[in-house]
Amino acid sequence: MLMKVFKVPFDIKREEKIFGGYLSLRQVVYLMLGASSLALLATPLPIVLKIIFILLIASFFLLCTFLKIGEQNFDKFFFYALKYLFRKKYFVYKRCLKW
Repeated sequence: MLMKVFKVPFDIKREEKIFGGYLSLRQVVYLMLGASSLALLATPLPIVLKIIFILLIASFFLLCTFLKIGEQNFDKFFFYALKYLFRKKYFVYKRCLKW
């Protein structure tokens, strides 16, 4: 008895949406980290500083969750940019003799 073989489409460029069919595991983790920034409300800081810190942290995690630059997620883009800024750079000087 022969079994039929079916090709299963597999897209490796997209993350698997496992939470409600809309969010991937990475996105849910970033949303939870952003929501945990509300814990700053319990700190003894002035309310203006609390609001500024919460907005900064929450906006960063929202960008990491939903923003794509080209085909790359913002979190990877951000960490690659930090890696580029802080790594040691080598500059090679070559004298041009065309004068």
